[in-house]
Amino acid sequence: MVSPAPNTDMETPLTPLELVRRARRLYPDREAVVDGDVRLTYRQFFERCDRWSAVLQRLGVRPGDRVACIAPNTHAHLEAYYAVPQIGAVIVPINFRLTADDFAFIINHSGARVVCADPAYLATVDRIRDQVPTVEHFVAFDGARCGWLDYEAELAASAPVFEPPPIGETDLLSINYTSGTTARPKGVMITHRNAYLNILGTLAHLPLTCADRYLWTLPMFHCNGWTFVWLVTAIGGTHVCLRKAEPAAVFETVACEAITLFCAAPTVLISIANAPEAARRSSPRGVRVLAAGAPPAAATI
Repeated sequence: MVSPAPNTDMETPLTPLELVRRARRLYPDREAVVDGDVRLTYRQFFERCDRWSAVLQRLGVRPGDRVACIAPNTHAHLEAYYAVPQIGAVIVPINFRLTADDFAFIINHSGARVVCADPAYLATVDRIRDQVPTVEHFVAFDGARCGWLDYEAELAASAPVFEPPPIGETDLLSINYTSGTTARPKGVMITHRNAYLNILGTLAHLPLTCADRYLWTLPMFHCNGWTFVWLVTAIGGTHVCLRKAEPAAVFETVACEAITLFCAAPTVLISIANAPEAARRSSPRGVRVLAAGAPPAAATI
């Protein structure tokens, strides 16, 4: 674990990384992430994040550089929201449902030097390699592929030690792109302060505790998962990853993992509400749901 230099200023920058430092101290042995057969405590999770930060620095990533991610809700994708900003770099989560042409535009527009992708999207990215000249490294989040760095192999070969740069609250944290429904996708620049205040604002209206278990039905790429990529960690809860928000899988995971909360757009809630009765029968009572993005449909209330 990396211990940042003590802050001798009168003011502490507002950044999700402060919440990370708190979680490191308070919740090292609490279950942090569940992703299929993968179960990680906060100590194990942060160690993986530190290893990935060290790898990125070894690859030449410096403060202000962009690291793009094309992946569903997996633990590797979640790790990027910690490993990238804690070295001062900027994460660029890309909607994996977009076209190859959109991938190329966003990668070029953001100036990404590294592209990380889930195996489901490697072939698509390979087709646009000659269109993204700023990219110096391609990383496969799972497994070895020709022309791709193996994420797990890189982590295993690296020590969890990196050089933490000074982070200002107005430093850029992420660039989130619209889906290009009108013209080209537009990049929205989120600072460390933006994300931190969003987290606190949400917690003021939604009391959460370390006993909460959050199901990732909302895509992490969607506005940084409405900042839940950091918010769940801030309260010491458990991230339960779900690659695809299929109704049957949602109900099964809610029951098996004792889920207490998930977020979803109304269209997703409608599909969940219309799941077969056999799937809905297993769902426990008391699960809280946050909806946004559009007015909730009557069928979901």
